[in-house]
Amino acid sequence: MKVAFFSFGACEGCRYRIVNEIDKVLALEGIEIVREPLLGLSSDGEFDVAVVEGAVTQPDVGKLREIRGRAKHLIALGSCAVLGGITTLGYRLGLRLEEYEAKGYTDAHPLHKVVKVDAHVRGCPASVDELVAVLRLLSLGLAAARYERRFEYERVVGDLTIKDDFLRLDAGKCIVCGRCSEICAYIGAHVLTPAYRGFRVVVTTPAQLPFLEAGCVRCGLCAAYCPVAAITYRGDVEPALKVAREGGTAIVESYAVEVAAEALGVAPGQVISLLRELGFSDVAIVDPLKLAHEFEGPLVPFSSAEERWVRKLVPGAVKGHVRIVGDSDTVLVTACAARKEDHPLVLTAHELVEVAKGARITLSDLPNQAYAHEAVGDVEVLVGPEACRSAVEKLKSGGLQSSGKPVVLQLCPGGCRRGSGAPYRLLTQ
Repeated sequence: MKVAFFSFGACEGCRYRIVNEIDKVLALEGIEIVREPLLGLSSDGEFDVAVVEGAVTQPDVGKLREIRGRAKHLIALGSCAVLGGITTLGYRLGLRLEEYEAKGYTDAHPLHKVVKVDAHVRGCPASVDELVAVLRLLSLGLAAARYERRFEYERVVGDLTIKDDFLRLDAGKCIVCGRCSEICAYIGAHVLTPAYRGFRVVVTTPAQLPFLEAGCVRCGLCAAYCPVAAITYRGDVEPALKVAREGGTAIVESYAVEVAAEALGVAPGQVISLLRELGFSDVAIVDPLKLAHEFEGPLVPFSSAEERWVRKLVPGAVKGHVRIVGDSDTVLVTACAARKEDHPLVLTAHELVEVAKGARITLSDLPNQAYAHEAVGDVEVLVGPEACRSAVEKLKSGGLQSSGKPVVLQLCPGGCRRGSGAPYRLLTQ
């Protein structure tokens, strides 16, 4: 069986790895490598199997179809060939646009989007042992489709979905890492939990109840800490950008400006310029802590999540939470995903950062507009579940001493600067 290696949009790392371990391929009976330029074999003669590395861009579509027409079998080698997209990442990030467009490298597709693929060898770089296993099967006249996955598994409840107007849990995407249930237990909600046993394990709510019935406080931390987007909060990006394009207003929490600037590596004033560049005609900065004086009582929940959390511990202990009021055609930009309960159009700092990355805007060139934020000195802020729980327990026992300042509860670990709507890369710290 004659084997030919080809490469399109990739670094050729997969082929270099195979060349480094070429003895494993040559040990197969009946296998002859007729084309591999890295070995000095550049023949364009006949071949039975085409092993193709790299994603395919528009200029290479014809060449790939020609290879497919000549080969009895075609193997997609490595992550670029299997997933696509990677080789045009610079274009999607707004880098070297003219060069990409001139060469036609504006998009990179996985091979199966263009031609029929008989087997996938995944990895970055690809596994030589897996390629050898696929070639062995093909040489014996057997199908290699079962190597589409490294490990066989059974999907038991892959279609389990729990959702409401704030959260969505898709068990089919879950890798059962336990981060969501751990953070949920850490704040004392205990809504997300593993169910079943062995390979059937999934994360769900008790008895698969709706989130609120299960006791969810709607903080959104589970979505922020999920590494695979199996849990997500409501996305308002498209309608928010529509308001921006129409010259609407953005009300921006000071926390959101600062964490977005930190994640993007720019000055806070440049984040304000970014919002104007997206189309907002008016950008108003608000410090939520200044609104704490409007509330009666010693404890002031920062959001609906803290309010619901306190009421679970001491019913009737608080009345309302810090709420930022805006019109229905106003976009609220915040580091707190729980604000999505208060307002129909909410763009979290995480969503803003992702929009900025895909907007093809050179952030460093944005003007640094005036941004002066002075810390509020007449407010006491309690950060994290332990500090909040201690204050609530003192309130319950009558031992909470009033200092004359509003005591603002911020449930998220690290406070609202590391809230559920903060850029995810900051939460890893």
